[in-house]
Amino acid sequence: MSTPMEWSIMIAFIFAIFTFGGALMMYLVKTFDGRESVRIDTAEEALEKKVFDDEEHYH
Repeated sequence: MSTPMEWSIMIAFIFAIFTFGGALMMYLVKTFDGRESVRIDTAEEALEKKVFDDEEHYH
């Protein structure tokens, strides 16, 4: 293989890695928005807080 072809393959792989990383980061930022992590609960609030939103876990 010639050197320009090796460089183009390497650049394509680096571009693909950064594109995949960016898409993954965008998905994670939308999924875990971080608003809940800013608020600090007291011990009483943490004990009363529901972790799950459905009735299956709270019989």
